[in-house]
Amino acid sequence: MISRRSILAAIPAAAVIGCAGVTTATLASDAQLVLAGAQSLGDAVMAIANVPAATVSQVNSDIATVTQGCQAIAAGTANDSTVVPEVVDAIKAVVPIVLPLLPNGSALVPVANALLAMVPALLAYVGVSGAAVGVVPVYTPDQARLILRAAH
Repeated sequence: MISRRSILAAIPAAAVIGCAGVTTATLASDAQLVLAGAQSLGDAVMAIANVPAATVSQVNSDIATVTQGCQAIAAGTANDSTVVPEVVDAIKAVVPIVLPLLPNGSALVPVANALLAMVPALLAYVGVSGAAVGVVPVYTPDQARLILRAAH
């Protein structure tokens, strides 16, 4: 029987250290993609006529939370275990508000869905996974990254 200890002992320490660096860099990159996608959604809502003022205010508030959090994450100045859940909560709040406002066939519908698809990946960085994520994504995180890169 192979134990976990023997498997872990076979992994060079340099590989584990290297993974930590990649995770931080990936989180920063993902934060920049999420920021760009969220700002695109916010801009789209501002361009839609007859959106109630309360809705605009809520969208602006959620986008501001995403913006501040993602900028801090990307800059490496955030306490990720606090900021990432705040960003995720804002994403989970704003996307359901924005999706019904977007015209059918809008290029921003995939962007909105890509933001939701990034929720599990973002939360995984701070150790949250499974049912606690609370989102069933349309895309994989890699597909979402491609969509968000193409959107800005």
